Parts: sequence; C-alpha cells; structure tokens
Amino acid sequence: MITTSLRLPKPVMDEVRRRAWERGLKPTAIMREWIEAAVADLDEPVPLSVITAAVAEYQHRKAS
Repeated sequence: MITTSLRLPKPVMDEVRRRAWERGLKPTAIMREWIEAAVADLDEPVPLSVITAAVAEYQHRKAS
C-alpha cells in the first residue's frame, strides 16, 4: 500500500464520513473500496452513480 493525499470539499468529506460510519468503516476504507471498484476495469470504469446506487440498495436491504 502507498499513501496519497486527496483534497475534497468539506461537504463531500462529511458525506464520506457519514457513509463510512453507517457501514462501520473508516473513511479511508470506504474511499479505497470505491476507487478500487472504479478502476477494476480500466477500459470501462464504474460510474460513481452506479456505486452510490449499489450502496443505497445495500443499506436498504440491511435495514429491512
């Protein structure tokens, strides 16, 4: 693993923290998941909207 720095607007980072907390993860872990999913297929990255929808569906099923 390597360490990198990323600048995000405060509201975006607040949302990352909220989503991470909901899943019992650290913000860096959830960001790593999202980035790894997006670059898993370099020819066709997964749009953030798809990842967000998957997270929402997961949370909905988890709450049921």
